Amino acid sequence: MDNTRIMDAVDAALVTALQSDARLPLTELARIVHLGTSATRSRLMRLEEHAIITGYTATVLPPVAGFSLHAIVRMKVHGSLFDQVNDVIQQEPQVVRCLRITGESCYSIEVLARDMADLERITSRFAKIGSITTDLVYEVVTNRPTPVLVSEP
Repeated sequence: MDNTRIMDAVDAALVTALQSDARLPLTELARIVHLGTSATRSRLMRLEEHAIITGYTATVLPPVAGFSLHAIVRMKVHGSLFDQVNDVIQQEPQVVRCLRITGESCYSIEVLARDMADLERITSRFAKIGSITTDLVYEVVTNRPTPVLVSEP
């Protein structure tokens, strides 16, 4: 199902408000979108049922959680070794994002590490599967929520 076709301007406003603050009370959400709380609750349930809203999370800053390094690992993998990438990712909770991409690399993998030894431990597991290049992140310049598009009537 094309989920973008079921969102109108009210749904978009709800999703945008929740991406800004997922802890907004239902009454506040209803006020923002100019609906009653019952109608707002129904819309939220529909958005969840259609997997437009897939969860509510808390954001934790990596340094507060003990991770002083943030790295991007670009990896090139050949042949039958593709299946092993997912195995390593599943075993390494410090891999916070993995994208399969086009270009010279096959994957772009975001890793949080306590220190250089921890980063080396994780990247060495990937190096056994394919060739890797690791870049350290100085700063996350922007980290935006998913833009919300309103369907045409």
